[in-house]
Formats: sequence, C-alpha cells, structure tokens
Amino acid sequence: MKILDSLIYYIKIASGGICIFFTGLLCGINPKNELKYRKACSKFLTFLIAKEIIVKGELDKDANILIGNHTHNLDIALMETIIKEKIIWIAKKELSQIPIIKYMVTKTDMILADRANKASIIKMLKEIKEKVNNGYKIILFPEGTRNKTNPKKMLPWKKGTQAIIEKLNLKVQPFIIVNLPFAFEKNKIKRQKIKVIFLESFYPYPNWFEDIQKKMQKILDKEYNES
Repeated sequence: MKILDSLIYYIKIASGGICIFFTGLLCGINPKNELKYRKACSKFLTFLIAKEIIVKGELDKDANILIGNHTHNLDIALMETIIKEKIIWIAKKELSQIPIIKYMVTKTDMILADRANKASIIKMLKEIKEKVNNGYKIILFPEGTRNKTNPKKMLPWKKGTQAIIEKLNLKVQPFIIVNLPFAFEKNKIKRQKIKVIFLESFYPYPNWFEDIQKKMQKILDKEYNES
C-alpha cells in the first residue's frame, strides 16, 4: 500500500509540474490567452488535492484587495479556481528570474515586489493603484511566507501590507483557507475537504491591522477544533 501511495504521489507531483511548465510556456507564447491558461492549470492543481471545496461567505465585488492566511504554494491555485474573474497577485521579484515560470508573472499582469529596493516599493504602489483603478482585485498574503511548522497558526503579519492598504485607502476583504496543507503527507497526497471563508469587507480603521489578524486566527482555531 505504501508503495502504491508513493507511486501515486510522484505521478501527481510530476503531472502538477508538467501543468505549471506548459502553462508558463503558453503564457509566454500567447499572453493574450494567459487567463484561460492560468485558470485551467489552477483547476487541475486544485483537483489533485481537493475532494471538495466549500466556500463560506461571499466575495465582495467592490473589494479592492483580498488578504488571507498563507498555507501552501497551492493557495494561489485554489483562489484562482474559486474566483472566476482575473485577479492580480503580488509576487516576489525572484520568480521573474526562473526560466518558463517567469512568464506566469511577467505576461499575466502580476505585480513584482522587491522589498529591499525603495524605488521598487514606490513603483509597486503605483502599479497597485493602476490595477485597482482598472477594476482588478489584488490578492496578497500579509504573512509574506507560510508557517511550515504549524499551518494552523499564522505568522506575524508584515507591516508592508498595512502601509499599502492605508496609503491607497483600499477596501479590504479578508479570507481564510482551511485544510489545504494537510493534503500533503510524507510521500502521499490525501485529497481534503478544503474550505475558504470570506469575511466582511471594510475600509481601514484604527487598529484594523491587529484586529483582523486576531479575528482570522480565532476563526482558524475554531475551524480546526471542530474538524
């Protein structure tokens, strides 16, 4: 049984890698259809790990920016799958240096962030404002990275998220991802019932940054205690 599980695991990992490779290649060759390629790849990747996706709450069509807990690299595929419209991700500049993969960020209107460069941060703010003005939603993870030790707990949020939202006075909608990282065990992928919870949207208010982080963690604790 373990041998079969390992075989299935490596087949899924390989098929996911092939999907990402060809999606990047197609985005580079035909960027006009990048959204179609992205959505198709995201649905396939999500299928590999989710036996069911439960969406609680509703996406606010007027929200400018969505912020959520970062549980796994496939958080992106999950959100691309459940949100039909085109969404803009803030990606690390380093991704633009990876062969083939770079097309998935440079040919798809993604915003590249170089946190060590102040000029890049100013440019990023301008790009976010432009995308929002054009009707796109921005998605970012305030943690900056994922908690590999305990995905049930969020890492401290980066202050850059607060600065962006308050500087541009963006309408924010938080979301919470539950169970996704537990699809991955050692040499095994066990499809999960994954939940995405959309919270009420809001404009920045005093102490919102600390308040929302605590609220999201409280919901996460409840979800995992009940499961």
